[in-house]
Amino acid sequence: MRKHSMQNILVLIIFSIFAVLSLVLVAVGIKFYTNISNKVNDNSQMRNTVAYLENKIRSNDYKGGIDVVKIDGKDVLILSSTADDALKTAIYVDDGHLKEYLSQNDDVKLGYGDTIADVQDMNISKEGNNLNIVLDINNTKYVIQKSIVSGAL
Repeated sequence: MRKHSMQNILVLIIFSIFAVLSLVLVAVGIKFYTNISNKVNDNSQMRNTVAYLENKIRSNDYKGGIDVVKIDGKDVLILSSTADDALKTAIYVDDGHLKEYLSQNDDVKLGYGDTIADVQDMNISKEGNNLNIVLDINNTKYVIQKSIVSGAL
């Protein structure tokens, strides 16, 4: 009788070890999945934000179509749909969000506009016909360098 109870206890111990190791494996798998999922989301956000800005710049690449100004200490990208059009699109970062604001003439008001993406900071500089944009997305810096061939700057 004692031999059967020892076999049962041994089977129960082996089964318990298997169950605990299975739970540990699932917990580790969840951690890896979460990390990979977060990295995929961050990369997707970065690619979408960079593509959005590059397309906006490309579509306004003509004389007088692109300007960079500072408003309240923030870099603002001003895009005009046509050289003589009073409608301007302002792209800027406010409270951790990249925003797009459609304004008339140069009446740009920070804090307004549609949220495009989560971006902590954006620095814009222009040197000759080169436009440099540095984005801070999730504490990672991304640089966009565009040469404006039409002389828009």
